[in-house]
Amino acid sequence: METKGTIAALDIGTSEVKLIVGELLGGTLNVLAEGSAPSAGVKRGVIVDIDQTVQAIKQAVTEVERTLGEPIGEVYVAISGEHIQVKDCQGMTSIKGEDNEITDDDVKDVLHSAMVMRIPNELSVVDVLPKTFTVDQQTEITDPRGMIGYRLEVTGKLIIGAKTILHSIKRSIERAGLELAGYVLESLAVSRIAASIDELELGVGIIDIGHETTTLSIYEKNDLVYSTTLPYGGDHLTRDLTYKMNCKYQDAKLAKEEYGVALEALGDPEEKVSYVTINGEHRFEPQSEIGFVLEARLEEIFEMIQKRMTQAGYAHMNSGLILCGGSSSLPGIDQLGKRIFKQSVNVYQPASLGIRHPKYAVAAGMLRYVLSRSAVSKSGFDRAEEKEAVAHGHEQDALLMNEQTSPTRNERPTREQPPKEKKSFSSFFEKFFG
Repeated sequence: METKGTIAALDIGTSEVKLIVGELLGGTLNVLAEGSAPSAGVKRGVIVDIDQTVQAIKQAVTEVERTLGEPIGEVYVAISGEHIQVKDCQGMTSIKGEDNEITDDDVKDVLHSAMVMRIPNELSVVDVLPKTFTVDQQTEITDPRGMIGYRLEVTGKLIIGAKTILHSIKRSIERAGLELAGYVLESLAVSRIAASIDELELGVGIIDIGHETTTLSIYEKNDLVYSTTLPYGGDHLTRDLTYKMNCKYQDAKLAKEEYGVALEALGDPEEKVSYVTINGEHRFEPQSEIGFVLEARLEEIFEMIQKRMTQAGYAHMNSGLILCGGSSSLPGIDQLGKRIFKQSVNVYQPASLGIRHPKYAVAAGMLRYVLSRSAVSKSGFDRAEEKEAVAHGHEQDALLMNEQTSPTRNERPTREQPPKEKKSFSSFFEKFFG
């Protein structure tokens, strides 16, 4: 069941705040307005300065409202980062109606029961994503409403985030004069536009290279089965160039955007970038040297991702991998990916969504995700926001909860999250000074 109406999606990124408003007509996403503003109050996807973030949101809102000709009331906002956790959950409730017919209230009750989990006090349950329902002994039900039974159960995913980070997001939105309609996990939003239904069903990995983080999300049977975030992104590519070229950040960023390639071999040694060093010296940098720097960093990021995929039991995906995010536009990045991952690697190309730039992909994915989310799935949306979970130390009375993280394939025992990679760039600097 598709939601009718118009919604606004807000993406508070590290480099920019993006806002788009759209509607879903006949299954087609129609973007009505879009706006963006530089973001100075966000670090690695986390708000570190509420005042600056509020100003950026207001600028984006002003741009969108100018196009729409009417004010925006509420927004959905994307959440991501190392603080986000995705856990399996289960819930159960008794059917309360006299005729034992399952209603919307019963669905709400079972989804809310699935949110009860023992987690640390500094974390909050953001949302619950139902996968299947069970009515008495009948399993694999997608929509139990209207059925008759005595007991309703649900299995799904629980989205958990840090209270302080979620509060900063909510507070920034409210101070910008808007209401928070709900949170949307960024990786889920991206999957709605970057991958097809068949790819999500057969198994696909989506690598979103953001400004300061890179997120890997793995899907099988249309279900998010694994997600992890690395503290490296496009900003690190730019900073590597500033050290190599000994120039200002903006000059390195321009060189990356105008002449950057993901493989040294694709760079033309005769094509040179003119720039001025920090010391005021005029220099020329060959495109092949820029590719040399970018390839070294991207190779390191991809190897970290490959390591985590292997440890989680998802080294090879049936539908391969999809690259998205700003840095995925670097020529040759798919070739580098194929060399590292040894499987199919494709770059997401924005379809005709009515957006001007790929930077709006997350916000556009949020529109599609929220507008096409089933009524059953939305039943827990209202009370999911920052819902208090059962404090650690208390026993659960009525529910059987699974506190393990996302399962690996074939129901393997849950593996520990891989330790954070050491920030070792010895191999990287050996290429320069070795």
